[in-house]
Amino acid sequence: MVITLPDHIPALTRLTEPEVRRELAMSLYAARKLTLVQAADVAQANLFEFQAFLRDRQIPQHYDSSDLDQDLIAIRELPPR
Repeated sequence: MVITLPDHIPALTRLTEPEVRRELAMSLYAARKLTLVQAADVAQANLFEFQAFLRDRQIPQHYDSSDLDQDLIAIRELPPR
């Protein structure tokens, strides 16, 4: 996908492509349009870097009881050490 931004908006001309990607990813994540992993991919950041971006912006991560249940199932299915 190619997005062309207008050149006549000064705020946009001061942003780098990585900054635009990060802003777009955080906005779509906050709006629950992307998962955490998808948003990190859009931002071209690893998961931990993207979580730091969210923390710096005080954007809460989406994690509810069903996510916890899935994580607990996955932990139980791990092979013993």
